[in-house]
Amino acid sequence: MESFYWRNKVVVVTGASVGIGASTAVTLANAGMVVVGLARRAELIESLNAQVNGEGKIVGRQCDLCNDEDLKSAFSWILERFQCIHVLICNAGILKANFLKESPTKDIKELFDTNVVATASCLREALKHMAESKVRGHIIVMNSVLGHRIPEVPVPLFSVYPATKHAITALCQTVRQEIHFLKLNIKLTSICPGMVDTDFLNVYSQAVAELPKLQPLDVAKAVLYALNTPDGVQVEDIILQQMRKNN
Repeated sequence: MESFYWRNKVVVVTGASVGIGASTAVTLANAGMVVVGLARRAELIESLNAQVNGEGKIVGRQCDLCNDEDLKSAFSWILERFQCIHVLICNAGILKANFLKESPTKDIKELFDTNVVATASCLREALKHMAESKVRGHIIVMNSVLGHRIPEVPVPLFSVYPATKHAITALCQTVRQEIHFLKLNIKLTSICPGMVDTDFLNVYSQAVAELPKLQPLDVAKAVLYALNTPDGVQVEDIILQQMRKNN
């Protein structure tokens, strides 16, 4: 079997303290990568090293991605300390369960600021560096099945969350075209999970308790699959859902 190309390479994972981000950070460190996790709670990221039994490592950095100066400072710090960013995983995101009718403007702005603006800003910083260093890179954006279609559900407490994910779908397509135009050796993969069994879903409480859910590790394995594709092969979208169990 071909060795893992990204071994000893640097990957930045946003929202790395819990859920899919934490699982992805551990999976990639165990595959031999140097993982730099960004989140508001850096100590939670550092503690993930207890789950690392491969030759990689996880370094935590406190960062509020909605603060542009904080975000730029974090990327500058990463480049000073590690010289290079080979892979970026835009995983940070928030969900607020509500009807639009009941959603305060503050919540609407926060959803777009975190899910769209912060993601676009991280893409900008990574692309700038990858273009200058002419590195072979890979960008993975954690999207959602809600970025492609909005299912009929008994109580549609989605508010603007699917709108933010549709924006991410468009952003991925735009940036992929930009990468091609600039002749950069960078892949961009959008990963779109259905429901995942994380604290993220606590906002829905009992409403989703009985529905089939993926585990964070299932999504982390999809990230690893996309990274493991041969040079020149780009997986553009991965949509994954937990299948219903037939009793």
